Amino acid sequence: MQYKAVPGPKTIRIENDDLTMATNAFAEIINANAINGWKFYSLETIKTVETKKAGCFINKRVWNEYNDIYMLIFCRED
Repeated sequence: MQYKAVPGPKTIRIENDDLTMATNAFAEIINANAINGWKFYSLETIKTVETKKAGCFINKRVWNEYNDIYMLIFCRED
């Protein structure tokens, strides 16, 4: 079995509480990658943290930026 991970959108803008805009964004990614024997397997969330400095003149000011990254997992037989 082979697996591949495809990043999902980081942010999806919706209007008027229309959740179909968000679900359609994921459906488009799934449909674009479910080809050549690849099948959608799962959606996983990866938590990341990036340490950033405030700039070249303020060396001691550091903060962490936390993000969730959504990975769409696909699989296919060897």
